[in-house]
Amino acid sequence: MSHQWVVEGVETDLDRFHLGPVDLTVAPGNAVAILGASGAGKTTLLRTLAGFLPVRKGRILRDGVDITTWLPEERSLGYVPQGLGLFPHRTAAGNIRYPLEIRDRPDADGRTRELLEQFHLGSLANRYPSRLSGGEQQRVALARALAADPRLIVWDEPWQGLDVLARYELGLVLHELRESERVPMVIVTHDPALAFSVADSFVVLRRGEVREQCDAATLLRAPADPFAARFVGFENVYDRAVLQPGAAGSLRAWLGARAGSEGVAFASPSYPTSLETAPGWVGKVRSVRPSPSGVTVEVVADELMVTLRAPPPRAGPLPGLGASLRFSIEPGSLQPLGKAAAPPSGS
Repeated sequence: MSHQWVVEGVETDLDRFHLGPVDLTVAPGNAVAILGASGAGKTTLLRTLAGFLPVRKGRILRDGVDITTWLPEERSLGYVPQGLGLFPHRTAAGNIRYPLEIRDRPDADGRTRELLEQFHLGSLANRYPSRLSGGEQQRVALARALAADPRLIVWDEPWQGLDVLARYELGLVLHELRESERVPMVIVTHDPALAFSVADSFVVLRRGEVREQCDAATLLRAPADPFAARFVGFENVYDRAVLQPGAAGSLRAWLGARAGSEGVAFASPSYPTSLETAPGWVGKVRSVRPSPSGVTVEVVADELMVTLRAPPPRAGPLPGLGASLRFSIEPGSLQPLGKAAAPPSGS
C-alpha cells in the first residue's frame, strides 16, 4: 500500500537554529531530495519528520492523519541516519531482524531471509558490520529500515564515504526498492548523481528556510542560489558580494550588471572563441587538466577564477601555467540567481 505524507508550515528549533516554515508533500512512491549547504537544516528536517525533534509550529500528516505529536516508534517511519547506527554486536542478519523482533513478528526469520536476498546480502548474513564494506553496511541499514514495513523512509546522506562501485550498486538497489516497494522516500544528499537519478522533486534549504521547491527541470533551468547552481553543475558561480565592487569596464562589473539578487552562474565557455559577438577578456592560466572529454583550463581574470573548456581533439600545444588566454562569455549563457536584474542595454 502506498502512502502520502504532507508537511504543513512546520517550524522547529534546535539550540539557536530555527527551521521553517517548511511545506512539503511526498506522494505515494515518490522520492524527494533535500539539498543545501552544511548548516542549512537538512538533518534537522529529517529528525523532525522522524519525531526525534518536536514541532514548534505546523503539523505533519500521514494519509490525512495528524501525527505531529506521535512518538518516533508510532510513526511507521524508517530512519537511516548518517553513520547508519548499525549494532556492532549483531550480524547483518541480526541487524535486519531487530525491528521484527521488537514487534514480535512471527515471520521474523522468513522476512529476514527475504530482505537479505532482496539487498544481495545472502552470503554476508553472518558477518558483523566491522567486516562489511561501506556499501554493504548501507544496504544492511536500508534493509533494516524496510524490515519495519515503514510508510516513509528518510535517509541522511546515502552515498557518504562510498567509492564509485559502491555508489553504483547502491543506486541500483534504490531503483529496485522504488519499483518493488513503492515506499515514499525523503533523502538528504550532496551528490547530484544520486539526486537526479532517484528524486522526483527537490527542496533547497538555506539557513533553515526553503529557498526552492521544484522538479529537476526547473532546478536545472533556474537554480535559486549559488549552492543550487553549483549542485546542478554550473562551473562558474559567483555570489553577489564577490562581484562588488567592480570597476567600470571590468569583468566583475559586466557580470554584476547581469546578475540576480543572489549572483550569477554560467557554464564553462569554450576556447579559443570568436570575440565578434561577445566582450573579450584576458585571464592568466592557473591550471590545465586534459582528459578524454576535453581540456579544462582555469584562469584568473579580474581576481575571479573562471573555468574554460576545449572539446577534444585539440590541435597544438596546451596553454602553459601563467600564460595569458583570451576568452569570451556569451551574455545569453548567463543565469541570474535569485531575483533577476534588469537586462543591461546592449546585452
